[in-house]
Amino acid sequence: MSQVQEKYQEAESSYGSDLLNLVVAKGYLTKLLANEAVKSYISRHEPEILTHLELVVNTVSMEEAVQQQAQTTEAASEEAATRA
Repeated sequence: MSQVQEKYQEAESSYGSDLLNLVVAKGYLTKLLANEAVKSYISRHEPEILTHLELVVNTVSMEEAVQQQAQTTEAASEEAATRA
């Protein structure tokens, strides 16, 4: 029980800085993907990474992120099944 309490206190103490880092990262990715040349390059060379970056940019909450990830995984599975 003491280990759980220690982990909780660690998470609680770093929550503010972690949240700030995520907000800054999301803002940076939003600006980066707004640049059509950058988006086109990533789309051509790393389409899977682009999908994940767009997921981050379009995510409002953690629950939404989980839901979007599930939908993306389901769509990828269906596409792979149709190819086979």
